[in-house]
Amino acid sequence: MSFKRRHGRHAVLIGLLLLTGLGLFLPSWRTGLGGLLPVAQALHEFGGILYGLAIVGWSARVFPWPQRPRQSPPYTRWAYFFVIMLSVTGTGLLVGPSWTHAVATVGHAAFAVLLVAWVGWHLATNRPAPARPSARINRGRRQFLKWLAGAMATIPALAATPAMIRLVAGRVWGRSSGTTGGALPGFVPYTVVNGYPHLALDTWRMRLEGIASPPRQWTWSEWQHEPQQTVRVNFRCVTGWAVAGVEFAGVNLADWLTRQGWEPGRQPWVTFYSADGVYTESLSAAQIQQYAPLLATHIDGQPLPVSQGFPLRLVVPGMYGYKSIKWLTRVAVGPHAPLGYWEARGYPQNAYIGSYF
Repeated sequence: MSFKRRHGRHAVLIGLLLLTGLGLFLPSWRTGLGGLLPVAQALHEFGGILYGLAIVGWSARVFPWPQRPRQSPPYTRWAYFFVIMLSVTGTGLLVGPSWTHAVATVGHAAFAVLLVAWVGWHLATNRPAPARPSARINRGRRQFLKWLAGAMATIPALAATPAMIRLVAGRVWGRSSGTTGGALPGFVPYTVVNGYPHLALDTWRMRLEGIASPPRQWTWSEWQHEPQQTVRVNFRCVTGWAVAGVEFAGVNLADWLTRQGWEPGRQPWVTFYSADGVYTESLSAAQIQQYAPLLATHIDGQPLPVSQGFPLRLVVPGMYGYKSIKWLTRVAVGPHAPLGYWEARGYPQNAYIGSYF
């Protein structure tokens, strides 16, 4: 097989993995995928593992290692190394305990940054020379179009590189917080609307429906009088990234509902509504009993940042992050519950960690 054909296959597959990875990483892309998100995730996960296996020898005839320097520049070996490490760290996002997921999160983002930087440098240093008026003009045009296609596919990855660098830097050198700040280092915040809802404490209300008539509401000052507790969780996203040992403080959901007169046998479902007006989630009484969700106001000793759901969010230990709805303003109990935002788009309602795929 010719070098050009091998090179083209690598470019197509790496490009597909980069684009599907960005679909999982970038909030705007993730939202835009909608119901296709599980498909993109399956392509990225299984495609990355198979590609890594192919490179290390599973299908050497199709994806051979670079040859000696006379046939292939020595620096091309770095690209293979980055791809293999992406496959290894990607596998670490799918298997093992929470601490390996946290380490793999950092490694996967770091090697993605290195690969994107290498591709950008490779394109910049190997851009085609201007075509000369000769019989080779068509060949020069084709070369330029291939280079242009590669450059256009790399632009989104370059745009996402700063966010990936922040993720890596935050997990290696520590976290920061603040009610107006962006994502806490290590977290990849997702939103299904354009931006975050900004809620003022003096106008924020928590509304509970289905128990009393009319429904009861809490102001922020009233909410501060609810009994508080602290839990430490290994926060994991269904897309693979994880942050180990995160401390959340807030109100125990089951205890709070019981104090209001909740009857789990008659009202076995609890539905949660975000202030973004779109996102919803639900939990059964059995899930609440087993996983002890928290209505959290603080993370690692600081008020929630806006990106983490300020001023109030749900945290469900033992379940993937999409169940932990942010910017919480309304809770309803009843005999039934609508499908949550991501469940309506193919995600399982029982989001137990380890149950997905």
